[in-house]
Amino acid sequence: MQRRLSQLVFLIPAMLLISSPLSAQTRKLEPFSVSGIVLDTKGKPLKGASVQVRVDFVYGRASVTTGADGRYVFNDLIKGTYRAEAYFETKYAGTTVCQRLAMPKPSDYDSFPVSQGAERNFRWQLTGKVGTSKSFFGATIQIFNVTSNPFDDKSRAVEFKLTPTGPLLDGSKAAVIVKQASLEYPSSDDGLYDLPLGMYKLKAVLIAKDGSRTPLNVAKTDSVYKPEIDVKWESENRCGTDSGVKPFFVQLERRQ
Repeated sequence: MQRRLSQLVFLIPAMLLISSPLSAQTRKLEPFSVSGIVLDTKGKPLKGASVQVRVDFVYGRASVTTGADGRYVFNDLIKGTYRAEAYFETKYAGTTVCQRLAMPKPSDYDSFPVSQGAERNFRWQLTGKVGTSKSFFGATIQIFNVTSNPFDDKSRAVEFKLTPTGPLLDGSKAAVIVKQASLEYPSSDDGLYDLPLGMYKLKAVLIAKDGSRTPLNVAKTDSVYKPEIDVKWESENRCGTDSGVKPFFVQLERRQ
């Protein structure tokens, strides 16, 4: 198993950094260890994922990189409770995106003891909630009108249609997405959430409370309105966020 150790600050003993290349057949939970496997979106071992553990109430963390078998292990950890996270970097639209990897159960995101050994597994997924938080692995489109306001008290929702222009981040085939952002209080939305990261063409339609539909022009933050625009998210350029990209802001106006 390939290993790469990241810097820990000085409060954590050096033994926290020791990891062992045990095989999947012989590995078992050892006291004061954390181990597991990282899978890709198809359920196969994921090489090159960064797995991190940090002990609660102490500043610093340790990191290892998974090998071809997707396995990792931290041995000889100090006594305490820990949290585990994993990230994977891949190319997207000429940049690098670092996405957080999912865990099987919401409770896996919580702190856990290591005195009896612990197992934490991960999987790369393009959408879904991050544990019990309000965050998502998918990308966000936010309505951000600064030059016009196409909505009134007769408006019910904005329907967005995203037509893929290429594969998703993991190389899989993308599908057309049609989703609505509600404009009715108190369930109103300011955009779309948890979208699988890819490249799209975006159109929008305003839906009134009586069901009538009005096509809208769409603009990025440059305020250049068109019937359809290209959607490409900007990378956060770092690991530590969930989707790995910044929200994509759109402006809307009624067509003249």
